Amino acid sequence: MAKLKKPPQECTFPQLGIVFDAERFAAVLQAQPEFACITVGGLKLQRVYYKPARSCRITFRAKLRDASGRRMEQLFFARMLPEDKLAATWERVRRMPLAAVAIGPAAACIADLGAILWAYPNDPNLPGLAVLASPAAVADVVRRDPAAFGLAAPGDVVDLRLAVGKYVPGQRCGYRYLVRWRGPDGEVERAFYGKAYRAGLGRDAFAILRQLAASDAVARGSLRIPMPYAWDSERDIVWQEMLPGRSFSKDARALDLAAVAAPVAEALAAFHTAPLDLGPGLGLVTELAALAVSSRKIERAYSSLAQRVRALRETLEHKAAILPPVPPTPVHGSFKSSHIFDAGGRIAFIDFDGAGIGDPAYDVGRFLAHLAVAGLNSKADAATIGLAVEAFAAAYGRSVPWGWPEERVRWYTAALLLSSQAYKCVKRMVPDRVEAILAAAESQLTIGDRT
Repeated sequence: MAKLKKPPQECTFPQLGIVFDAERFAAVLQAQPEFACITVGGLKLQRVYYKPARSCRITFRAKLRDASGRRMEQLFFARMLPEDKLAATWERVRRMPLAAVAIGPAAACIADLGAILWAYPNDPNLPGLAVLASPAAVADVVRRDPAAFGLAAPGDVVDLRLAVGKYVPGQRCGYRYLVRWRGPDGEVERAFYGKAYRAGLGRDAFAILRQLAASDAVARGSLRIPMPYAWDSERDIVWQEMLPGRSFSKDARALDLAAVAAPVAEALAAFHTAPLDLGPGLGLVTELAALAVSSRKIERAYSSLAQRVRALRETLEHKAAILPPVPPTPVHGSFKSSHIFDAGGRIAFIDFDGAGIGDPAYDVGRFLAHLAVAGLNSKADAATIGLAVEAFAAAYGRSVPWGWPEERVRWYTAALLLSSQAYKCVKRMVPDRVEAILAAAESQLTIGDRT
C-alpha cells in the first residue's frame, strides 16, 4: 500500500488529523473507559478509506497490555460517521452479538473521533467473519459435510491451519485453509478457501460460481475458476477451492507481462463469449454515473485539479454517445491483475462477485487502466506494458466475434483511470499520484483521436 499522507483539502472528517498522528491517536484510545485497565502501546495505521461526507473506514494495529502483564497486538477497524448518525449507530452495535477478544473491548464508541471501533474478528457487516477466524468452527463445518470439500467419510479433522487472504473492513474477508483429514483410506491434505460476505450477498456470489463451474468454457479448459463447494446461508460464507499459485499482482515485478498477455486475453474472451444467465452488469450507463459522482468528489478534494478533472469528464461524456457498439456479454466487473492467477501453469480468474451481463470493453478497459497505474508505480516499464497491450489486443481480437473494439477500450481505460484509480487516491488519501493518473487518462483520449 502507498504511504498515507494527509487528509485532502475540504476534508469532511477533520478529526482525521488525529488519526494520522500515532501518539495523539493512541492517547485518545487510552482515554476511553473501555481501555481504562489496558495500556495502549505502539499504534500502526494500515489503511484509510475515505468517502467524503459519508464515512471513513480505518484499519490499524495497536499493541496492548492488560493489568496482568499479558501483551498482544490487536487489529482494529474504526468507522467515522457524520455526527448525527453516531449515537444511533452505536445503539445498534451495543445490541449486536460480539465475539470476545483476548485483551480490550470487542467494540467501543470513540466520541472524540466520531467513530465506532471494532476489535477483529468483529465486523458489523460480515456475520461470518468470527467463524472464518476460528479453527475450531471451520473444523466443525468440514466435519458436518466432508463431501462438499472432496473428503471421504467417515473421518475426522486431524489438523487445520488458516491464514487471512484479504480483509476489506465492512465489505468482505477471505481465509486460506489447509486441513489434514483422516478418512477410510488414511490421511489426506486439502486446501480450500472461505469468503465472508455482507448479509445477503453470499448467495448470489455462490450462484455465479456454480453457473460458471457448469459452463462449457470451464469444461473444455478455456476458463479456469475456483470451484464452488458450499454456501453457508446463515452466515453468508462461500466455501470454494483454493487455487494453487499466486495472483499476478503478487509477482508483478517478476512477471513477463508480454508473455502472459495473450493467454489472459484468450481466457477473458472465453468468459465473455460464454452463454451465461446473469443479472445486469457494468457498462456505459453505470460508468457514466460513476464518472459523475467520482469526478465531483475529486474536484472537491483537490480543488487545484478541478478544472482539469471537469474537462476530462465532459470529454468522456461527449465521446460516450458516439462509440461503436458491441454486443452485451458476461462481464467480470473487477478484472485486474490481483484477480488473475497462474494456477499451476494455467490462467485462472477469481472474484466473480460483481459479474453480470454488460459491456465486454469494460473489463478490458479496467485491466488496461490497472496496467497503466502499474507503470506509474514502476512495477513495469512503459515498453513492457506496450508489448503486453499489443499481445493482449491481438489475442482478444481474434478470439471474439466483435474483434478488438479499439475506441471503446480506450474510452473505458480513460474513464476508469478517472472514476476508479484517481478517485481511489481520494479514498486512500494518497494525492501524489492524481496528476499522473489524469495525464494517463488524457493520453488515452488523445491517442484515440489520432487513430
